Amino acid sequence: MRWIRKILLWIGSGVAALAVAGALYQQIGTALDARLAPPASEMVAVNGRAVHLVCRGGGARTFVLDAGLGAGTFEWWRLQPLLAEQGRVCAFDRAGLGWSAPARAVHDGATAADQLSALVRQAKIPTPFVYVGHSLGANFATIYFARHPGDVSALVLLEPGLPKDLLEDFHGTRSEAMAASDCEALCYAAGAAGYLGIPRLASVLLAPGSKNLAGRARDDYRVGLARPSTLMTSVASLNALPRTAYQDLDVAGFGDTPVLVVASSRPRDPEGKESLRDVETWRQGQLAYFASLAAKSTRGRGPLVVPDSTHASMVMGEAQSRFLARAIADFLLPR
Repeated sequence: MRWIRKILLWIGSGVAALAVAGALYQQIGTALDARLAPPASEMVAVNGRAVHLVCRGGGARTFVLDAGLGAGTFEWWRLQPLLAEQGRVCAFDRAGLGWSAPARAVHDGATAADQLSALVRQAKIPTPFVYVGHSLGANFATIYFARHPGDVSALVLLEPGLPKDLLEDFHGTRSEAMAASDCEALCYAAGAAGYLGIPRLASVLLAPGSKNLAGRARDDYRVGLARPSTLMTSVASLNALPRTAYQDLDVAGFGDTPVLVVASSRPRDPEGKESLRDVETWRQGQLAYFASLAAKSTRGRGPLVVPDSTHASMVMGEAQSRFLARAIADFLLPR
């Protein structure tokens, strides 16, 4: 039995050494991040919490850009300067993402909407603005409209998640979804992994999701991915998807507010045992849902399909972002 204790002691010592090394790696990396990719613009104090805000351009029209799950201001590196030719364009990092500090709150659409509303007031972003949301950010945009309709002059919804997809892995009732915690064991484990430098190492070795990025945007992405709060916030946001889905379904309509719904041409490939026919059936359902979103407004349009685009490249691809900027400009012309 003595040799077993020695082996366990050796393993324990090795794990402890790796944990210490990982923690040191994370701390050193965090210190270097401030030099590699400091916040690109201003930090706004909102209810005692720092929020990263990047505004470009000027003019009478204002755009607010809301990124997808786990993403932030870096996602708009191509589209923001193009839209800045049309007006003032503000992008932000949601709580716990990018350079924005985490918030002691749930991570559903209603909470995100109220946090953005507080930022709009504190930063004195002019209202009403054109709300451009991508992916989960587009789901949040519809919820924001329902809670703060006077703030929004138009909605541009870039491939929002389908509520039925957001509910796919949830098997409870609506009341159970609304009462569920969005940060449990896996969420805290993700935070611990962040403090031990695991996401930082992955960002260096694998650079997941960075193929559509370059230069400063890629640095911002890697720095954000390496922050402990990013992975923790992303897991919590995933856990909150059922709550967000029900909040989305509660939005009855957009009245006469202009709404443009946009889709990519290749949103996803088959997953698991899916066939191409299965994906095509899903695609038809997706486009039908997007058409129903546009129909919730008397001035709705879409779905407009961005040529030769994926879910990510529709906003970060060079040709795709130019197509999108032109489409948004055309959509906003007086009619």
